[in-house]
Amino acid sequence: MRNTGKLFKNKQLLAVPLLVASLYSCRKDAVIPPVESANNTMNELVSTKAIGDLLWHENADGSWFDNSYAKFQAAASYSITASTAQKYNGTKSVRFELRDTDPEVQSGTRAELTFPIATNNNRWYSYAMYIPSADYKPDETDEVITQWHQGGGATPALCLRTKNDKLWLRVLGDTWIDLGQLDKDKWHTYVLHVKHTAGSDGLVEIWRDGVKILNHAGPNSYPLTGDYHLPFWKFGIYKSYWNGSRTSSTNKRVLYFDDIKMGTENATYNLMLPSTGSTAPATPDETTDPIASNPVTTPTSGNEVTDLVLVNSATERDVLTIKDGQVISLSALGLEKANIRVNTSTTGSVKFELSGKQSKTYTDSKAPFALHSDDGNGNFYYGNWNPPALGTYTLKATPYQGDNATGTAGAAKTITFTIVK
Repeated sequence: MRNTGKLFKNKQLLAVPLLVASLYSCRKDAVIPPVESANNTMNELVSTKAIGDLLWHENADGSWFDNSYAKFQAAASYSITASTAQKYNGTKSVRFELRDTDPEVQSGTRAELTFPIATNNNRWYSYAMYIPSADYKPDETDEVITQWHQGGGATPALCLRTKNDKLWLRVLGDTWIDLGQLDKDKWHTYVLHVKHTAGSDGLVEIWRDGVKILNHAGPNSYPLTGDYHLPFWKFGIYKSYWNGSRTSSTNKRVLYFDDIKMGTENATYNLMLPSTGSTAPATPDETTDPIASNPVTTPTSGNEVTDLVLVNSATERDVLTIKDGQVISLSALGLEKANIRVNTSTTGSVKFELSGKQSKTYTDSKAPFALHSDDGNGNFYYGNWNPPALGTYTLKATPYQGDNATGTAGAAKTITFTIVK
């Protein structure tokens, strides 16, 4: 049986006694004693530091979390602490630790900070993050490190997850966008701008170390009907695979966050960018490269992919040039069998990297270069796109001077698009 201690304390009320909620049982037998430390209190109300278009800002220095805006969701004294072991700026960072033996909190194995429901669907978020390789081993089961929840008993419509040493953005439960390999034992800055909506005007922008790694247009939220409300932000570590009695190849997760901010709809990239020690430029690089784990570098071969063209594999005709963020309606285009061809300067091969509802990596060494290949005589194959699965995709096409993705790489092109019925 699991016993979870719940402790709530409002620091703004002086001389208010500590209220300890009753323990409830679930599966793990550990009983966590109440923690008196101001830095370690479980499920404690914490702070708002609103300054202009910043709704909240925390760097773990001084009397960190000494107010009443966010709330701890933590089971143990080590779950969420101010740490001097790592810091991006100032003297401390916020350290999250989760173990597979931790009692569940709010029906889950988690160490998270959770915030109130948003009052506007347009929000900015940012932080610096450090992943220690010694305490964050590769695991085939995933964990959530940032999420936006809308209630209704549903999985979060939008969340950042780690799995197999990669960072992923999951949208509406079934679309996984590959954001690249985890680069551990280094601080990296993340700035996120989200227009939370169930409509086509939804937007997710993510910058890592000043490089724009994602520009995802389209629905990213549940409709605001019934029990669904505007999202509330949570970050830290939540590993649902450890709920109940399950275990995985790892038994511990540790993450550090610093210079954490949440901004209004009027915030800007420069306002949100974590400061001091940052490797990011003051003006963001708009290059979008969701698959690469490192900033895009200027190629030396002169080759470049200029366009990505949707092809009807039943008629062998071009349908349209796909723009970043485009919504493609199969019924409107009368499309069932599909392929994507690139327009490129003289080259030896093109490597395609598709992620999303369906994933594929393929290198075509003979023009015309296409995601699902062709016979070289104008007949385009369609692979498993008969029809393509509905959902959001990210496609990166990189030209190379030699066959089979050898030689000098040219200028890649990356687009995100959504296929609907």
